[in-house]
Amino acid sequence: MTTSDAPEARPLIPSKFSPPQTGSHVLSRPRLEAALIDAASKPLCIVRAPAGFGKTTLMTHWSRRQPGRIAWINLDELDNDPILFGRYLVATLSRQAPELQGPLSRVEGALSEYDLIWLTGKLCNELSTLDQQLVLVLDDYHHVHNEHIHAALRFLIQHQPPALRLFILTRAEPPLGLANWRVRGMLHEIGTDELGFTLEEAQQFLHEKNGLRVEDPQALQEALQRLKGWAAGLQIIALSAPAKDSLNDYLRRFNGAHTHVLDFLAEEVLSKQPPERQAFLLQTSVLERFNSELAQAVTEHKESFGMLQDLEKGGMFIAPLDEYRTWYSYHPFFAEFLRHQLQLQATSQTIIDLHRRAYEWWLQKAQTAEALTHLLQIGDPMLIAEALSLHGWSLFEQGRLSLIEQCLDVLPETVIANDNRLALLRAWVCLTQADPDSLEEALNQAEQRLPDQQEEAQWRRVSAEISALKAQLYATVEDIEAAHNHARQALAISSSASNAAAIALSVLGETHVCRGELDQARDAFMQAEASARAADSMHGLLWTLGQQADVLRHQGDLVGCHQQQTFILQLAREHHLAQTPVMEFIHRQRADLLIEWLQCHEAAQHCDAGLRIVEHLEPHCAVPLNALKASIALQQGEAGAADTYLRKNTLLMREYRCHSDWRALSASIQLRYWRQQRNLSAIHEWLSAEPPPSPAPSHFQQRRARNLAFALLSLDRSREAAQILLPLTAQSRQFGLRLSEMENQILTTWACLRLGNEKEASDALLRALQLAEPMRAVASLLQAPEWLLDFYAFLLDDSRLSSAERRHLQRVLELSKRQHRPQKKTRNMPEQARALALTPKEWEVLRLIGEGSSNERIAERLYVAPSTVRSHIKHVYQKLGISSRVEARRVSLDLSQGRVAGLGEQG
Repeated sequence: MTTSDAPEARPLIPSKFSPPQTGSHVLSRPRLEAALIDAASKPLCIVRAPAGFGKTTLMTHWSRRQPGRIAWINLDELDNDPILFGRYLVATLSRQAPELQGPLSRVEGALSEYDLIWLTGKLCNELSTLDQQLVLVLDDYHHVHNEHIHAALRFLIQHQPPALRLFILTRAEPPLGLANWRVRGMLHEIGTDELGFTLEEAQQFLHEKNGLRVEDPQALQEALQRLKGWAAGLQIIALSAPAKDSLNDYLRRFNGAHTHVLDFLAEEVLSKQPPERQAFLLQTSVLERFNSELAQAVTEHKESFGMLQDLEKGGMFIAPLDEYRTWYSYHPFFAEFLRHQLQLQATSQTIIDLHRRAYEWWLQKAQTAEALTHLLQIGDPMLIAEALSLHGWSLFEQGRLSLIEQCLDVLPETVIANDNRLALLRAWVCLTQADPDSLEEALNQAEQRLPDQQEEAQWRRVSAEISALKAQLYATVEDIEAAHNHARQALAISSSASNAAAIALSVLGETHVCRGELDQARDAFMQAEASARAADSMHGLLWTLGQQADVLRHQGDLVGCHQQQTFILQLAREHHLAQTPVMEFIHRQRADLLIEWLQCHEAAQHCDAGLRIVEHLEPHCAVPLNALKASIALQQGEAGAADTYLRKNTLLMREYRCHSDWRALSASIQLRYWRQQRNLSAIHEWLSAEPPPSPAPSHFQQRRARNLAFALLSLDRSREAAQILLPLTAQSRQFGLRLSEMENQILTTWACLRLGNEKEASDALLRALQLAEPMRAVASLLQAPEWLLDFYAFLLDDSRLSSAERRHLQRVLELSKRQHRPQKKTRNMPEQARALALTPKEWEVLRLIGEGSSNERIAERLYVAPSTVRSHIKHVYQKLGISSRVEARRVSLDLSQGRVAGLGEQG
């Protein structure tokens, strides 16, 4: 009589041998299915993630599409009996390997006499006779707590037959001694990062599940970031989302307090935890991040370290924030759920006490920003005012502007008005937001406190800051004389090692820029840099370094500007200031430069980075970035996208006061768009509303006048355009605005040809090329009408061209051919290589040279003759202005790593 025949034996449930039913609408996820195929090549795969991440669904969908044999056990809490576990193990393996049914039934019959490890040994012996692969899936293994079962499974893994592949699906880290298998490379792991839905998968899922089409991918992307790709959350969206008209708003509001999310997490997660663990989870939910010491301080639970380890091992929605597993945070939705439960279960005083303990702990650690976050929850305005007065400037330098704003918003106006430090802090925040009205109001408030200052040094410091901020205010509204005067006032009474001096010198630099005095402007910005460094002001330093880079750009040193911008971006990352408002200016100028170099993909990334920063600023701060996005769209042939961005700008510029630089930039793209769409009536209407040109010593005044000339040329009013361009070009040369001069000379070429002055046109184009070549500028040359591009070719034989200029012109002509006869894109070809007019074959040859391949090896790799390789190399050398294999390797490495190549005569 076998164990299975015994009256007291629990009957086996057939459904536990099969993968669960998943319905007909399961999304195919090729990247994860490929990962499972890779996993099947190793003895063991662990699929580990919290509840609702789609572990079982993924494995079920994959298993049903596999031709091989797959044994499955759905485990639950009742399977912690070693004998019952062994019976299920034998039964599922027998179903998939009927040839072993006899031997396995005899093994099962001896279960009551021997332990599970003995059974596992027998199974290993029998399974070793299989000549076909067999996959064993243990689903929901986190329900197993019996050490005898763990020991048996460790034995099975250690002596695993060659034909057996073991997949364990679990919420928790199984105690199976996996470290050795990781080191030996015998273990494949799939976790929450891999299981999380991508944007493309989420869009497809919502469409297939409920016919939902997401009109705004950004809204879904933001929801996914909060979800961390959580499949259950996406399923809830599919089931409860409204019609598409309000879907975007729904996605932005969707969070851990949604009814269905609350129900799922309450039933599947929280209710299954012991009371002590539930209390710990709820109490620590007030913390954005925590370690065991902070958790103990807040919860007063002495075993917090062990509790955190248990939570992580138990597959809760908790993740380590560092490699040493010191700091942790909850999944965003789980944290919102816990906070919601805390509000329901605890008194308001209890919650305040939790925040107060957190505040005191962070304050003791000198972490003011974190302390203030909890102080806001406590809601004590006097404590907030005291903390902000003492630490506000350090928070400003850390880029915690949003936190400062939140604190200022909860303070009574009388408290701010009676403390010049708070009033000035508000003014500095307003300055970063390009909000001149609020800045003026804050400065007036701070100025009212000046008579009450007791000490001379304190009076001078506050007065200097007010004057410096006023200087920036007047610069923002383009009152150059007032800006200059207030900057001088600030410098007269401020220390050179102060924020006031740094901002006053920066404003002086801006006034020099407006007057066309670029060398003096750069000197002022360099002095501002020294003051910012002396005052330890990272915001001031980033701003003035960015201004220096911008001067280089307008002087025609685009390579030097690019290098300076790279340094600034790295500096901001190192100081965790990548999201501070000043960095919008850096991203914007970087994008503008990259557009000129035809590196549109990277330019778009910088525009997007800038737009993320200005989301929290005044709406009109997006105007220049929208214009650049429109420019990129036009370059890529996406007229509809360009129109969308330009329409946004029309509305913003109608509602807000925008700097003339922003207006001129947006108008230049708008005119290009209208010309491309042959909307001459719109150009005519725009032109009739514009005032006549004025002297143009600055780059933005130059752009405004150039817009007038472009509009006139588009309307075939070439003589009027020439009358603007002649003095405009002379002014750009006079003031050293080489980038503007190049663009002016291109339009002059256009005007002269239309007027039949071919000699003047050739001279203008020659000068444009002389300016463009050291800049590596190409986009401006390519934006000319197609008939004008044809004229470029006539200049190739002009003896006045240097070899570098001729090579640059050849590059422009090659790019113009591709622009009008698009070639199939090469996926792995860097954008920088395409911008250098390299063909896909030429890039492949250059890439292989960079890898150290010989000509013969390259010929073998590309299946061409060595003579063809030599021909490609000759063309590459000509295009890049290089003459040796050493130079070619250097350029190849630069381009492969996304850097701008330092080219021969073009440095």
